[in-house]
Amino acid sequence: MNFSFGDNPYKTLGVNQNATEGEIKHAYFNRVREHSPERDPEGFKRIRAAYEKLSAANARAETDLFLIDDQSADINVSTLERYDAEPQPITLKMIESDLLAVESILLLEELKSLA
Repeated sequence: MNFSFGDNPYKTLGVNQNATEGEIKHAYFNRVREHSPERDPEGFKRIRAAYEKLSAANARAETDLFLIDDQSADINVSTLERYDAEPQPITLKMIESDLLAVESILLLEELKSLA
């Protein structure tokens, strides 16, 4: 399957990813009327390729698997980095918990070396 980066057959046909087979076929015929092979051969090729990626169940599943959703590709960095938030204060309970975890790891390593 030839799938170039940025191809989105759903957008090419003007349907959403939850479209039924009937909706895809209807959108395909509407687009072909707008971009006939005689008037717009490149547009027709794009529409035909998009339809082929969505018309058969197995091709559609493969397309959905490898399709990069434009909305998820736009990552807002400000939602990932929280430099403006104050770190949690260190408490005695946190220190005790960390020391118990380290002690547990050391004991497990010692048991492994004895076995």
